[in-house]
Amino acid sequence: MPRLLKALVVDDSGFTRKVIMKCLGETGLADFRFTEAEDGVDALAKFQPGDTDIILVDLNMPRMGGVEFLRRLRTMHATCPPVVLITSESTPERLAEAVNAANADALLLKPVDAARLRTGLRGLVESIPERGGSWTVSHGECVALAAQFVFGETFGLALIPETTPSESEGENIVFGMVTVLGDVHWSVVFGFDESAAAGVASRLAGFDIPFDSPDIGDAIGEVTNIVAGHLKGMLVERGLRIECSLPTVIGASRIRFLVQRGRRTTADQVHYRTPVGRLWVAVSVGVTSGLVL
Repeated sequence: MPRLLKALVVDDSGFTRKVIMKCLGETGLADFRFTEAEDGVDALAKFQPGDTDIILVDLNMPRMGGVEFLRRLRTMHATCPPVVLITSESTPERLAEAVNAANADALLLKPVDAARLRTGLRGLVESIPERGGSWTVSHGECVALAAQFVFGETFGLALIPETTPSESEGENIVFGMVTVLGDVHWSVVFGFDESAAAGVASRLAGFDIPFDSPDIGDAIGEVTNIVAGHLKGMLVERGLRIECSLPTVIGASRIRFLVQRGRRTTADQVHYRTPVGRLWVAVSVGVTSGLVL
């Protein structure tokens, strides 16, 4: 069943608003519910913080155009949902100027049609946080599910969630990281404290690998690769086009893993305790500007 998304459609033409709403409904990307506004002034009055998932706004409108509307909206509210800027401009210079001025996440060229919307907006829609879920990143729960499956089936380790994880400062930590690209754009991190890194590496190898072994990095890289492979399979089963990078491994001490949250970044993480130590998984997604062709 498609997820519910609430869209604010801002255009001075009632006909254009109807076309946009019809095309969005035909994409099948979500079950859209719409709020209409005839210009930036009207949109500022109708915008509901926390109850608007995506904004589609025309560049040129009387009273207040798209750029000024977005400038004021971001001044008034700490966070802003993804923004699609609508325009009939055609020259590359004017298009780039419009996107940069509005700090938009995507650009929609008129005339609008459902096929282009589906292709251009799929990645953006996938990045919109789920409502009321334990994971705000859409499909982000697959990262935790993949880790739970691999650590349980391959290493015989039950991952028990920690609701109040202890700090990692003062400990040696190893991170395994992969980038997931395609219909989602994620950075995925698997973090291991010293005990967990050694314990998981030893179970992978079938013999003892202490934390100070030169093999610990390769072992954690291979563990990360196995989880990433299972994660890719889960996302593909959900109908997503996915590619995963090769893993990167970083070791550090006396640090705390932080995830930035902002207007253009959504992130989640979950901590676990295991019989061999503590570990966590995290996924973050950053929305970058792009053209809806």
